[in-house]
Amino acid sequence: MTEEQSTKKIHINRALSYIETSLLPLILAVLFAIQNQAFNKWLSLYSKTYSTRLFLAAFALGIVLYGPSLLFKKRHKYLYLFLVSFLISVIFSAQFIYYKYSQSFLQFSAIRYIDQADSVMGTVQKMLSPHLFLFFSNLLVVLIALILTLRKNYIELSLPKWERAAIIFVMVLSAIIGYKYLLDTEKKEWGNTSRLYSDIYDLKSLVAKIGIMNFFVEDTIKYSLRAGLVTNDDRDFLKTWAAKGRIVQNTKNYFGLAKGRNIIIIQVESLESAVINKKINGQEITPNLNQLTKTGLYFDNYYAQTGPGNTADAEFSTMDSLYPLPNDVVFINYAKNNYKALPNLLKNNGYQTYSLHGDVPTFWNRSNIYPGLGYQKVFGLNDYVGTRPVGKGPSSLGDEDLFSQSLPKLKSFKQPFMATLITMSSHTPFILPADLQTLNISEDVNFNETQKNYLQSIHYTDKAIGEFINGLKNDGLYDNSLILIWGDHGSFTNISSALGENKNILEELSGSQVPMIILAPKTNLRGTSSIPSSHLDIYPTITNLLGFSNPTIILGQDLLNTKNPVETHFELISGGIDTILTSNLVYQANNDGLFINGHCKSWPAQESLPISDCQTLYNQQFDDIRASNIIIRGNLLNNFSVNNP
Repeated sequence: MTEEQSTKKIHINRALSYIETSLLPLILAVLFAIQNQAFNKWLSLYSKTYSTRLFLAAFALGIVLYGPSLLFKKRHKYLYLFLVSFLISVIFSAQFIYYKYSQSFLQFSAIRYIDQADSVMGTVQKMLSPHLFLFFSNLLVVLIALILTLRKNYIELSLPKWERAAIIFVMVLSAIIGYKYLLDTEKKEWGNTSRLYSDIYDLKSLVAKIGIMNFFVEDTIKYSLRAGLVTNDDRDFLKTWAAKGRIVQNTKNYFGLAKGRNIIIIQVESLESAVINKKINGQEITPNLNQLTKTGLYFDNYYAQTGPGNTADAEFSTMDSLYPLPNDVVFINYAKNNYKALPNLLKNNGYQTYSLHGDVPTFWNRSNIYPGLGYQKVFGLNDYVGTRPVGKGPSSLGDEDLFSQSLPKLKSFKQPFMATLITMSSHTPFILPADLQTLNISEDVNFNETQKNYLQSIHYTDKAIGEFINGLKNDGLYDNSLILIWGDHGSFTNISSALGENKNILEELSGSQVPMIILAPKTNLRGTSSIPSSHLDIYPTITNLLGFSNPTIILGQDLLNTKNPVETHFELISGGIDTILTSNLVYQANNDGLFINGHCKSWPAQESLPISDCQTLYNQQFDDIRASNIIIRGNLLNNFSVNNP
């Protein structure tokens, strides 16, 4: 070998050594970003709008994961890179297969169920794909780099401290720039960055923005932080609270009235009580719902119990009779808890249980929490054919399509069944095609544009509900069903005030007052009830009508038997009590949240009373909310039992 060839070989080896020593983490970080992009594209999660922030956010995480290898010497460096690459490859592959199977994403809490993996290995094998090779390519890169270091003429470079520090600085700066771009873009679009970590309800959009690995890391951190949220004092309190028991009603009016009937639940998006039995220019806003309030039992003093999860919180409260969390979304962050939900109870008593909703299964993380709630089959967006987009997005399924295409599904179900249908067309921003805006609203009415759009969308949804009820009758399902219809939460449009409907109710509750109707054909269950009630009361009311006993802890009241009806609202974020309403008392908190500075009044006269008159009521409700909070955060539902009304 000539001297020139020898020198050239030395330079090549030095170059390879430099790449291996300093640039390997950077190469792996770029590959990591590419893997995130490919993951989204192959699963149809990719969006050009989010492509730049996706790449930079994934690259930033790649730097965070691979960069620390610069701090190790050769042997420990490759051990670190191999372990990190292996974990990344496994997570990528598991998430890819899981999404193809369930249209949802694995959360860190699912690691508790790793022992059940054997039962699904057959399904996993069928879903293996050549795409998975890309997710293991990082291991190949690490292996190739390691092999190069074993070459005979390999020269291991020992970088000067300043050069190593400079490389680390550049990498840290790159990671900061990547995440800063993500946050700045979110703030530019939404006015804040909270949607990335606190107000996310569509996990599909979140993964499209930050990548599956950022999602998994964020979920893991959240899960770890939640581990210490329940203290020993909390557990002692819960034992004392459970030991006190709850008042058991001696009477059981209507017990078993609907025994053996199908349960059909319609949860209506943003439906407020303010629009019920109201007219505009002589035209009823909700003519079909108005008729149903006369056909069945209508609760006109009913309120939504929701936290930051809105629709998801409404589902949780009605299906579990527990309070939602004031600063967290149960459906997302506590999806793998053990719940004794209504679908589970019905399933254990011979019912088939179904959920029908015109959105993707990842929305509000439903595909992860529904199995634990007891739903045996979930119908989502892919199970319907949208004749035209109606509602909040270009692919939104109109309520008429949802209901008309659900009818044959319901007719095919083995009876008795429970079916929950969730509407979407009246979701903010209340977008409705012009030809479907059939409510006559003159220009001189005192409504802003958002309120007009809301009324049009509710009028359209009301029409779809009316057609659905007629369809149930034509299919022979109506008479053998117990049908419940309620609004999930308010519209946030101040429509109650615009319609003059907050004069006879507490102003603090006007935006959360929603209608609830129970239809039990061929029974005497009809009329109007004005007892204070909420989403928590659905569960025990249904079980009474079906003739079932309630399991363990139920915080709601059976609306057909309660002698002490009460409705309690808490404040978001703090979780402190805002308002308590009973048949003869009302408690309203002061701005400082201290009980002693609140106001106790008679109801409905609203005459001031000594604050001590509300003390017992306040204490009981405060303890119930605290107990519910502890049960959820600590996954303690199976640890305690109480006597239920």
